[in-house]
Formats: sequence, structure tokens, C-alpha cells
Amino acid sequence: MRYRRNSAVTLAGVDLRVPDGQTVALIGTNGAGKSTLLRCLVRLVEPTDGTITIAGAVVTGASRRALRAIRRDVGFVFQRFHLIPRLSAFHNVVHGAMGRHGNRCAWPATAPASVRTEAMECLARVGLADHAARRVDALSGGQQQRVAIARMLMQRPRIILADEPVASLDPVTAHTVMDLLCAIAAERGVTVIVALHQIDLALRYADRVVGLRNGRVEFDSLMAECDRDRLDAVYTGAFG
Repeated sequence: MRYRRNSAVTLAGVDLRVPDGQTVALIGTNGAGKSTLLRCLVRLVEPTDGTITIAGAVVTGASRRALRAIRRDVGFVFQRFHLIPRLSAFHNVVHGAMGRHGNRCAWPATAPASVRTEAMECLARVGLADHAARRVDALSGGQQQRVAIARMLMQRPRIILADEPVASLDPVTAHTVMDLLCAIAAERGVTVIVALHQIDLALRYADRVVGLRNGRVEFDSLMAECDRDRLDAVYTGAFG
């Protein structure tokens, strides 16, 4: 896969295959291409070249209608949460069902009863059932990220893409969020691709690590075959 923005090549020669149920950590410096790669996978940015396939469906070249269907199977967790601050946690989570039920889920009052029940179950799963009625902007950063995960669960995704989901959180909260994300993925047999800066998180949670540098894959290894020195080299450039 290749992606060019203006005159700069942001991604080049990226060739990755991720089996069902695997958790893959993308690591690399700022500007290495991690976020761009995740966004290319669902065409939030358009790849310049190459082919992307998700669960057997070709993403590149897909029509708008086909792309919407593909995106329904992909849960995206963002660093900045992408919640609506003035709405309650419950309302934000109900929005996660819009891909399945359309605009009926724009408001809890018009959403099917089954959706409202599921939204509360998702909030309970992330430990926030008691905060369902609170406005999102009254919650802590860690709580907001858990609301975002609950909203993602409402999609019932087959794949989770997480773009530095703990970058703005303190270390303890970061581990709590990663524990939750990976536990949910394991329960549901979901594939996870997560961009991380923190090497210790990659070592703890990933089955496989892909190191990006200057838009290219510097290494791609199962975590069992990797060590900290190899991961550190992504940031220092000291590959051997």
C-alpha cells in the first residue's frame, strides 16, 4: 500500500496480512505513518496505490454503499475519543448502533428498546453503568475513553482499529484501558490493530508488533520472537 500527501510519500510498500483474532501493535515515532495506515484501512484517507481487503471485502475501489457496509464491521477507537461532549454517556453509546439501525439511534427515545438495553450492557462492561446519565464533558479522560470503547462495542465489530487510544492518559489509566480493550477483543474473538508509542504496552498486550519508520515497515515480528532492544531500535534507527 502507498499513500502520498501533497509531494510527500507518507506510506510506501506496506504489505501486511493480519489473521483473525490477532492483536497487532504498530509502533514508531511521530510521523512514522501509524495513524495514516489505520485511516487508510477504512479509507478515512484515500490510499494512492495498492489494495486493501478486510474480511474478504475489497476496501479500495468500493462504492460508498459498499464502504459503509465494510465500516460497520470495523470499530475505530481514537486518541481524542470523538464523543459529543454535551450529550450523556448513554446517548453517545446509543450512537454506536446507527450503522445497524440508522437515524432511529440518533436519539435514545427513538432507538429500539433492544438498542437501549444493549447500550446499558456495553456501559456496564466498561464499568460505567452508574455514569450513564452524566454528560461526557463531566467525565475524566479515562472514563471518556471507556465510553468510546462502549460505543465501539455497540457496532459489534469484527475488527478494532485503535489509534493511540491511551496517549493522553496517565500510565495507570492507560493500563486499565488496554486491559479492557484486549479483554473484550479476546472475549469476542476480534482482531485488533493498535497504534502505540509506549513500548511496554506493546510488549504486554500484543501478539505481534510492526515497526514503522518514515512510512515503511522496518520489521514485522511475533512478540514471542522479539525483545525490547528490537522495539527500541524503531525510535533510535539502530537496526542491525
